[in-house]
Amino acid sequence: MTFLANQHPFFWGTMSEIDDRLRKLALEAQKHPQGSFQRKKAVDRLLRSLQNSQKLCYPPVPPHLQGLYSEIYAIAKQHLFCYLFRKIDTYKPEKGEVLQWVNFLLRRRFPEAIGEVTRLGKGKQLSWQNVKRMTLEDLDANPSFQDYSVPCEEDELREYIEEDPDRIFQTAHVSNNPHATFQCIALKTIEGWSWQEISTELGVKIPTLSCFYQRNLTRFKPYFHAYLSH
Repeated sequence: MTFLANQHPFFWGTMSEIDDRLRKLALEAQKHPQGSFQRKKAVDRLLRSLQNSQKLCYPPVPPHLQGLYSEIYAIAKQHLFCYLFRKIDTYKPEKGEVLQWVNFLLRRRFPEAIGEVTRLGKGKQLSWQNVKRMTLEDLDANPSFQDYSVPCEEDELREYIEEDPDRIFQTAHVSNNPHATFQCIALKTIEGWSWQEISTELGVKIPTLSCFYQRNLTRFKPYFHAYLSH
């Protein structure tokens, strides 16, 4: 029992205790200047606590999109967390608890997330001729990523992907190939591997590899922006 309590601090906590912890974390983040490293760390602790609380809501989606729910939810949550990094000062404890506020914001982001997922699903398939090797540095150079540029050094980016604090890069993988994770592909790309080398190593065709990688760059760009901007 003691082990479980230590591993999952929210498991045995009452709602009052959870609300109190989240409130303290939000107010702590507000003490630090916008864009400071201290604020980034404080909000990061808040986001981890929100995830660990297992109290984030699950808004409904139309029946025909049920099969895409996990991707829709992930995108909505990414946009939510990016917003919290920029707008944590808008939280007012006198108006309600953090969870109530955050779940309201999460529901509001679902229509946009649904739109993103459905647009990705309608994208053109890549052919061998138009496969382009894109590195994570291209996040800054590619016009489609300019809203979420990553103002950090390559070493910092590599460290973030390796640590994967939210276990998002290591769980996203090519269908039917759990070893071909975004984390693995991204790190090899940063290290300078060619698409052919990565394809041979992971046993995935280059068009499939490139399509998966570029689609997930788009999916994760709010995380890169939110976690690495300071």
